[in-house]
Amino acid sequence: MDFLAFYIFSKRRYNLCHGGNFLIKIMTSEESASQPHSQLNSEDKAHILRLLERLKGNIWARRPILGEIMARRGTKTLYDYAKDFFDINPTPRLDKRKKELIDMVGTLLSPILGQEIADGVKKQLTINPLVSTTDHHGPIDHPFFVNSNIISGIPYYETQNPDLKYLVVLSFASVSVNNSSAFPRGILFHGGENGEGPLIRLPILPDKVKMGVVHGMRSFTKEDLEKAKIQLAKKEKSGEVVEGRGAKIRAVLDNYFGTPDVLDEPDLSSQITKINFDMWPKFFHEADFSNTNKSKGKIPDLVYVEIETLVKELLLKHHLKNKKSLIYDVLFDPDSSDEIYRLFDRIPGAFSLKDNWGTYMFWGVDEKLHRVGLFYEEATNRLESDDKKFSYEWSPEGISAALRDRKIFPSMMMCYLLVSLYYGMKCLGGFCQVNDLTLMKDAWRKYLKEFGKHREKKALLHLQTKELGGDGMVLSYLKTSSKNLIPATGIDMLLSNTDTSYEKYIELSKKMTLSETMKSMLPEMYTVLYPIFEREEKLVALPVDKILDATGVYEKLIKEI
Repeated sequence: MDFLAFYIFSKRRYNLCHGGNFLIKIMTSEESASQPHSQLNSEDKAHILRLLERLKGNIWARRPILGEIMARRGTKTLYDYAKDFFDINPTPRLDKRKKELIDMVGTLLSPILGQEIADGVKKQLTINPLVSTTDHHGPIDHPFFVNSNIISGIPYYETQNPDLKYLVVLSFASVSVNNSSAFPRGILFHGGENGEGPLIRLPILPDKVKMGVVHGMRSFTKEDLEKAKIQLAKKEKSGEVVEGRGAKIRAVLDNYFGTPDVLDEPDLSSQITKINFDMWPKFFHEADFSNTNKSKGKIPDLVYVEIETLVKELLLKHHLKNKKSLIYDVLFDPDSSDEIYRLFDRIPGAFSLKDNWGTYMFWGVDEKLHRVGLFYEEATNRLESDDKKFSYEWSPEGISAALRDRKIFPSMMMCYLLVSLYYGMKCLGGFCQVNDLTLMKDAWRKYLKEFGKHREKKALLHLQTKELGGDGMVLSYLKTSSKNLIPATGIDMLLSNTDTSYEKYIELSKKMTLSETMKSMLPEMYTVLYPIFEREEKLVALPVDKILDATGVYEKLIKEI
């Protein structure tokens, strides 16, 4: 997900919004959930409000375009803001290309979700070329992604167009399977009912693969699921999972992860797409699991398409062997790399030559599926790692072979370049994306000008890159027995005996502003953007319940939840 920019210190340090393992602190501990909710006095409230202003100042300094969006639109209700997602600027030159991307989406979806859904998604994207590029490719249960998609789905819920019924997510699989948010190797849930107890990370894939990326990762097996159930039993015995809840979690594993059609998928990525499609609509129900017949609209079906595989297949089919392709020129024109290095240097999601982070167009992977930074070396005309252990010929044949053999995969920069800047899809993203994609668009326009591609440069004029989706905002809370509000995981919602109907979140979005739904996540944004040696601990340590109290958001939410 775009939320998780990070720094990794190794042979190459890189700042990338889709990747890495960052510890996410959501108010989920058993202690905080069980303590009675208490109101702040006026002095403490004023102190927390001052700290929140400092937080915002620091975050806007690192992501100024986010600050610009919030200054301009932060007081808008989330409902009104989300309705604008369907406002898509025409980009005639880019629109002519979209069929290539849309057809490839259908080709990838057909063997996983079936031809009928694949055709429906293709028809929708032809009418409405809108996707979300916020999520990590993992089971849809972390509060970041649950809320992102609840918010992104708002305009679909009430549309009168029967052909707009899918929430299409081009999700990033460049994260490790142990990623702390998406946690693709397992599931996330609270050990007690309705947000009570500790947050449990129950792994399905074994520990030995945990640092491998999702892209190319093997599928989990029935044996893996049985081992997960053994770990669950241990947590029941220790009291981490309360009596009776373990049986419900085992049912989730059996009904969504352990079905024959999921276990038959060839890789983890395909399994996740199938699981999320089946599990997503079950998150939304009335109290005591009654149906949602009273709902006024339709919950959009959630369709995950792994973006790296999509971009890889588009490159192989339409660009790497096509000398008439603009992307072919970008990759293989002898003068191109100098301009790419000059214009994209230090843009998050791309690379930094000075600080030695990121990668040039493609990541490498080792035998354990760990990411390896690669850079183009003009002297040898090869894409190479620092230690030269990974080296690939920089030619249409060399790059094609490395992609087919899964030795390399497209970087975030390449994904944005193709999906947004070449094919012109409107991409809803997180607080990093609105900044970073806008910087990439500016760099790309300068590149096109340098090479005399004036019609291409002009075609980008109305392309939308400042499209903040639901990343970093929370609508779905569970109220504990002590009246604390806990951001709910998808599994929590699935098993909750409270009202989690989609209609409830629609109505809440009409009462909450963009700014209000983001306040509780400001400390997390700060930790994402500032490495540990630059942080002020008191800004990191602000607890969610105190933020909600000080800002008045708690009183607003508690009436609705």
